[in-house]
Amino acid sequence: MTIVQNCELLNRRLAAYSSERKNLVFTLREQESQEKDDTALAGLITQVCSRLLEEHPELINRATNQTAERDVLLNLITQYAEQYSIRSGLYINELQKKVVDSLFGYGPLQYLIDDPDISDIDAVSPSEITVKKNGIRLRISTCFENAADYETYCRLLIIRQGGLINENDSHCRVTDSEYHLRINVTVPPRSLKYSSLSIRKHSASAKTLEELASVEMLNINDIALLKHLAASDNSILICGKGGSGKTTLLRSLINVMPPLERILIAESDSEIYAEKACCLSQRIRRSNEGGRPVSLRDLISDGLTMSLDTYCIGEIVGDEAYEFIRAAYSGHRCLATVHAISAEDALDRLISLARGASSGEHEHTLRNMLARSLDIIIYLEDFKIGSVIRVIGYNKERYDYEYEFIRENKNAGTGTSFNINAESLVPSQK
Repeated sequence: MTIVQNCELLNRRLAAYSSERKNLVFTLREQESQEKDDTALAGLITQVCSRLLEEHPELINRATNQTAERDVLLNLITQYAEQYSIRSGLYINELQKKVVDSLFGYGPLQYLIDDPDISDIDAVSPSEITVKKNGIRLRISTCFENAADYETYCRLLIIRQGGLINENDSHCRVTDSEYHLRINVTVPPRSLKYSSLSIRKHSASAKTLEELASVEMLNINDIALLKHLAASDNSILICGKGGSGKTTLLRSLINVMPPLERILIAESDSEIYAEKACCLSQRIRRSNEGGRPVSLRDLISDGLTMSLDTYCIGEIVGDEAYEFIRAAYSGHRCLATVHAISAEDALDRLISLARGASSGEHEHTLRNMLARSLDIIIYLEDFKIGSVIRVIGYNKERYDYEYEFIRENKNAGTGTSFNINAESLVPSQK
């Protein structure tokens, strides 16, 4: 009797085990099938995005800002997907959404774009990505699934903003005005193995001088100095290495200038995003963007007939130096930023950059023009005001500039006062 009962119990347990095993196998097969579908979908997204970038870059550029072009894009996504996979119709809506998200969002880096404390995002390979957060460089764990996804992503960021990038034009810099981003990408053969990506983020609104003091870029005495400079007609150059806060300070300075001062902001890529009234923002148009190119010289020359008070050239990295000197020598106030190792060396840096476009002017002439038209140089170091000098003139016999320090202290967090002569520093109030 006991043996029969044990056999029945064994049979019941075997039946239960067989049922559980079948359910487990079914569940594992379901999971495996879902994983295969997810992998297939991810691969299909990459294939479709790559083909769209290759065959219809102009459509992607238009669709970035024109909703009407999205329908054309959706039809192409469906058409390409059907060519690559007979099962694409099973998840076409999801596919279209994910392709559009890939084309017009920032994908795996979106959370970094949205973080207000991050100023820079840099990548040198699919898995090597760093950020600068609150001024500190950090490595992050986020990475791209594979090299193909990463290469497609880098090229996409350029193409959708109207830039051109390929084997012949292997470097491009563009601006995303919606997110206030400057984007640099280099691709092979300029990059040896992987593309490189650099994204500089500008805050949605300019910081006030008081806010900059709260993060110790400057102190209370610097605020008074900068407000004096803003109210004057002095031409101002802000210098320092990359990431030192040059554009941040320039934006803040513009916002405290007299409200009716007319400023033409001329940039190759938008970075200033001025909020002050009476600002005209114009952009250089490169030859590879289509249509008639517009140079900085065109913008400066046209500005002479626009009743301007001030030119703001933004960042000087090359021939812009000569246009800055010409504009300032025309009697207009000028503002700009430049990379330099000190306030004193910024003058030689400008001359060096201006030589290539100077049309044969003697260097003494250039130096004299610069010394007579530039008034103030502010040097930034590690996101702090390091020194401020006033340019007095150029000594031809000594082949050198004459200047005086208004602020020599390099620790912006102290209360060291500046040496300001109201009559010479601010000769006229607007």
